Amino acid sequence: MSGLINTIMAGPDWSSTAIFLSWDDWGGFYDHVTPPVADQNGYGLRVPGVVISPYAKRGYIDHQTLSHDAYVKFIEDVFRNGPRLDPTSGGRPDPRPGVRETKSLLGNLINDFDFSQAPDPPTPLPGGTAY
Repeated sequence: MSGLINTIMAGPDWSSTAIFLSWDDWGGFYDHVTPPVADQNGYGLRVPGVVISPYAKRGYIDHQTLSHDAYVKFIEDVFRNGPRLDPTSGGRPDPRPGVRETKSLLGNLINDFDFSQAPDPPTPLPGGTAY
């Protein structure tokens, strides 16, 4: 994974890139925090994530309630100027009971960025050979 990220950093589009690195090692049984209730599906187990971007706030730790829905919300806000993708009108099966990006409980990943700063230069990750 670090090789792929290093390749993106070395590419011509780095100054307009945001990489959301998220993983779920499944299990989560070590987690002592009860998931918040958003709807009948809940939010589930907490999942770690890292934002990699020339505009990411350096050293920032986000304490908001986030879920994978926050990534969808960010994409909708940036590329659709806010309108939400409606799971009932997309013409494809969608297991979501509704548009979760509108839940007031869900934080906003835009808080992880500072677009007023000069973009940070690439900082290659150790051990990652570029492709």
